[in-house]
Amino acid sequence: MADKTSTQSHSCSSAYEIDAEGLSHWTATHADAWIGLLETHKQLTRALDAELTSRHGLSLSALELLARLAAAEDRHLHLTALAGESGLSLSRVSRIIDVLEGRKLVARHSCPSDARAVHAQLTDAGLALVVGAQATHFASVQAAFFDQLDEDEIATLARVFGRFAPRAAGQCDAATAAAAAHQPTS
Repeated sequence: MADKTSTQSHSCSSAYEIDAEGLSHWTATHADAWIGLLETHKQLTRALDAELTSRHGLSLSALELLARLAAAEDRHLHLTALAGESGLSLSRVSRIIDVLEGRKLVARHSCPSDARAVHAQLTDAGLALVVGAQATHFASVQAAFFDQLDEDEIATLARVFGRFAPRAAGQCDAATAAAAAHQPTS
């Protein structure tokens, strides 16, 4: 079964080798691809998280939750929906919402149709913070990631990662458009 899962229809060779002791090792090319992806993600998320924390007092996860609330109709969502959309556990979402609520960026409300369910609603202060934090985040991603690549490399990454997350861009665009539609006007 290991051989079956180690290759895909797109590859012509196994991604790993087994040594004389039976231990598995990535081939050099596959290690560069896989470990490179993991290390790049780790380095970028740490740097982006540090920037958001220092400038806005928000983690990447907190910004994601706030942005999802900003994009939601009437700027509110069930905590379970927020957890599902963000890929975070309900307990983690609840802890982050506790902190955001303490800062008056969100308010919790009971669901009128289900007393067990809790909604988080983005406040005006939360929306103002999202706007500023997103500007920081987008500029940081541009500098740390996109500015390091040429257009062909970006297109290649889009094709490659589009296979793993085919609807990612549409979800991001929809959330961005909805958030922009909910921004206060001057």
